[in-house]
Amino acid sequence: MIGYSEVLQTMAAMILFSMILLNANHMIHRNSMMQVQSELEQEVIALGQEVIDEARTKSFDQVTVDAAAPPSLIPGGFTAPGSLGPGGAETTRRSFNDFDDYNNWSDTFTTEHGDFEVSVDVHYVDPVNYQKIMNATTFKKIVVVVSSKFLRTGGDIPREYRLEFIRNYYAD
Repeated sequence: MIGYSEVLQTMAAMILFSMILLNANHMIHRNSMMQVQSELEQEVIALGQEVIDEARTKSFDQVTVDAAAPPSLIPGGFTAPGSLGPGGAETTRRSFNDFDDYNNWSDTFTTEHGDFEVSVDVHYVDPVNYQKIMNATTFKKIVVVVSSKFLRTGGDIPREYRLEFIRNYYAD
């Protein structure tokens, strides 16, 4: 009987050690997944911010691209809300020359972390509450949505990350 108690103690110690080892492996796996997700989210923010920063370097509106003086009608002389987006010769991102040319633009960026879908919406916003409106104002908002097949919500749907920037004509 004495020999059996030592065997039982050894088995109990092995079971206890196995449970601790399983929990440690689970924590290591979870931390690794969180690290990968953080790296992907950092890439999402960098791509979205790149598009916003690029758009900020452009003129506020088509009428202000090469203008020696401000438009005579502000904001009435700005591009109509339904016409926001690239003009005739502005077919690629490199040819965009004003802020709202990015409206309805989308592309896939390939990085070392995979492919990221980027889409952009530009619209006029109310100067009081910054909500979308259907008439020209001196405020435009750019909304950049970035997603990746590797960043998902609880299911199979890719998580969308929204980055927004509000631009004021007078703050340029």
